[in-house]
Amino acid sequence: MKLVVPKQLYAAVVHSSVFLGIATIGEIYVASSLAGIEPNAALLVGFLITVGIYNFDKLADLDADEANYAGRTAFVAAHPKLYAGFSALAIIGALGLSISRGGVYGLGLTLFPGVVAVFYSFPLLPIPSADRLKDIFLVNTAVVALAWAVLVAFVPLAVVAGQSQYVAGAVVAAVWFFVRSAISVEVHNVRDVEGDKENGVATLPTVVGVRRTQLILYAMEVVSLGLLVGAAWLEYVPIWAPIALLPAIVYSVWITYALTGTNRSVERLCTLRDGEGVLMVLGVVVAMSGVVSIPV
Repeated sequence: MKLVVPKQLYAAVVHSSVFLGIATIGEIYVASSLAGIEPNAALLVGFLITVGIYNFDKLADLDADEANYAGRTAFVAAHPKLYAGFSALAIIGALGLSISRGGVYGLGLTLFPGVVAVFYSFPLLPIPSADRLKDIFLVNTAVVALAWAVLVAFVPLAVVAGQSQYVAGAVVAAVWFFVRSAISVEVHNVRDVEGDKENGVATLPTVVGVRRTQLILYAMEVVSLGLLVGAAWLEYVPIWAPIALLPAIVYSVWITYALTGTNRSVERLCTLRDGEGVLMVLGVVVAMSGVVSIPV
């Protein structure tokens, strides 16, 4: 029997950023595991704040996103009040939970990606040539990567505030996710290259070309692996970390390599790119279950 999903329901699920929220839960779980922190309320905070912020960003960029995401833009434009209300509730829930579990520190960390998103999406900068962070070359990628690296690595730490033994691991996790997020942003920028050129948004693919972008991303993959190896050797993160997360790095390298394939759909590759998070979680779960034995 074939299951038929109503188009409106399908569109609501796909365009509501729920999947991105679930991905954030996975990233927070991995970051917590690297730091040695037990899963806590940060998982739900990350889900809610991701859903809220990404939906508001979609509302703010309806005109600019039409060239790259016609279907999504049409759906969001048809339900602006519902989108705004749903997003506001998600953000209020995230902030309330972060205050109750992490205090002022947790509140500030949860607000951080939202503040970045406002300056990223809205024309608030006093710069004539670029009034949004989104329009500044490399800064646009860096601020997005920083916003989510801070969220996923330090909100779990806020919930267990006062326990300094977790700080070094959390810092390593933050740098790891900064690099991983930056790679993801630029891969998605390859998909958006035509729309970004049309809207005057400078990204690596629009400035240096797709081929040079690939080479830069390969170098970033090496840096991220080196970070894990060095941190494990210094005992800042568990000894299993490099091996557990290696499959995710290999998978990411394959996605980057395939971007210039003649028979590849860049749109599909960008969707598959988000599967890196699944491999991260699986690698950590397997390593922590004791299935993988690392000789010391």
